[in-house]
Amino acid sequence: MDPHRILTVEALRQLYDMPTERMQKTTFPFLDDHCLRFVAESPLVFVATASGGGMAGGMDCSPRGGRPGFVHAEDRRTLALPDWPGNNKLSSITNILTSDGACGLVFLVPEMDIFLRVNGIATVTTDPALLGRLTEEGRTPKAAIRLAVQEAFFHCGKALRRSHLWQPDAWVIPQDMPSPGQVVKDQTGLAELSVEQIDAMYEKALAEQLYRESKV
Repeated sequence: MDPHRILTVEALRQLYDMPTERMQKTTFPFLDDHCLRFVAESPLVFVATASGGGMAGGMDCSPRGGRPGFVHAEDRRTLALPDWPGNNKLSSITNILTSDGACGLVFLVPEMDIFLRVNGIATVTTDPALLGRLTEEGRTPKAAIRLAVQEAFFHCGKALRRSHLWQPDAWVIPQDMPSPGQVVKDQTGLAELSVEQIDAMYEKALAEQLYRESKV
């Protein structure tokens, strides 16, 4: 047992100040013009979901990327994310389908020291008209996640500053990290493929199969 474990919100609040009135006033149940502009400029969003069974059933936070604006705002209360090919585990979509659809998004824009967070209820759709609007590189996604916005707000970028994500001169780049092929080889014990072969397949998938199925 951890004798310093915090068990209640009241105990937690003794360590932290309450959010300021200014911060509380910048949370909306819709996307204002600043939120819409941020979504339109964002090439990367993180999607957080949980199944109806919580941790036992499955939790997931996965990145989705595309050209700026790949996430479409249908209106001020609705966002649509294309589901491009990945590892085919379908963790996020499965969680949405096996729960009440609670979903959180975190948008990033290069060199902007701020996040946009959007929370709401997600559904999964194959609406042909919507998928047509989400087409990229001549490809149409098989499905899309549609989020009914319940809460939208900007989050300060202190984490970005601490990580130096937008400051390449401050990056600490490790020199001895294993390649993706080495990781896959060690974790799966694949005997029929070498590390070099797996790395080559992975690089080919990144270069040529961003919008269609790959075997990596």
